Amino acid sequence: MMDSSTERKKEEAAKTQFLLTGFTQAAGIRIYAFEGRIDARRIDYTVEVDLALIPGYGIRIQDLPLLCRELLQQRAQPDEISSVVFTEQQMRSHAEKLAVARDGAEHRKKQARHFASADVGTGWPPSR
Repeated sequence: MMDSSTERKKEEAAKTQFLLTGFTQAAGIRIYAFEGRIDARRIDYTVEVDLALIPGYGIRIQDLPLLCRELLQQRAQPDEISSVVFTEQQMRSHAEKLAVARDGAEHRKKQARHFASADVGTGWPPSR
């Protein structure tokens, strides 16, 4: 059971809006800058990403801002740390989620094809 302060911090994290304000890049490290808005307060956050790692996990560079924002939103206590690193473990976890989603979509696609072909003997126009 969570105490009220932990619950309040999680609710606060859920209310926080993170807006991308830009990025910088040096030596293969891209640093995304976000502004966190909590009620009337504004707090600056950064997320570092090693660009050399992303191709190995099937992450496209245009997906990074959203992934970084999700990383900030998942944090239970947004005020404590304003600088975060998008780690290789988090990239691996994201790649695994994508693989599961792809497999699920492929499975649903195969099932839909199977059901569509169940009435093979019937043709168009209907027989009289």
